[in-house]
Amino acid sequence: MLTFLNGQMARRKKQKQAEFKTFENCFDRQAALKGRWHEHFGNNNPIYLELGCGKAAFSLEMARRYPGRNFVGIDLKADRLWYAAKLALEQGLNNLALLQINLLTVGEHFADNEVDEIWITFPDPFPKKRQAKHRMINPQFLRLYELILRPGGRFHLKTDNLELFHYTLEILVRQPHLQLCSLSFDLHEDELIAEEAKIKTAYEEQFLAMGKKINYLSWKVNA
Repeated sequence: MLTFLNGQMARRKKQKQAEFKTFENCFDRQAALKGRWHEHFGNNNPIYLELGCGKAAFSLEMARRYPGRNFVGIDLKADRLWYAAKLALEQGLNNLALLQINLLTVGEHFADNEVDEIWITFPDPFPKKRQAKHRMINPQFLRLYELILRPGGRFHLKTDNLELFHYTLEILVRQPHLQLCSLSFDLHEDELIAEEAKIKTAYEEQFLAMGKKINYLSWKVNA
């Protein structure tokens, strides 16, 4: 029985990956949209990225609530992105696109200053010191993100992991061109944080159900 179920899951995964390639709101590493995302969206509205978005529930809800903004959810796995892609098409959300790439190549898909804001939602904390190079918040990755972000553009981080939160704060302290904008150790009980930050991801729903507090941090690149 287990073998049968595993086989079904594998087939379904391949089906989603194949469908992803046919969806008009989905792109992969072969997409030639660098510097042309406004052409894809058909407007000059600001562009928001969600990095490591998984099933992109956060980007999907943001697209629903803010039709005057454009959103791009980015993840390495097409079968994850498939969920939001399909719902966006069914609901006519033309302001959401999904991009399947390795984050190390993000500069190949967005021009300098093309992006207005970047959201990093519940990244893998890679808790061991020797794993620090894999963290989505490490200085190497941040430099890549900063290149595509417009001057004055903002980063946002949401995490349940306090160690990763402190690690990020330490990076900001050492980078004089980065300015802390807001901080919360209990996002959903903090009335000073903008409501858009409280839109929940799938992981976030799970963490809250377990009684965990959500940490939130935003900062900007000084012009």
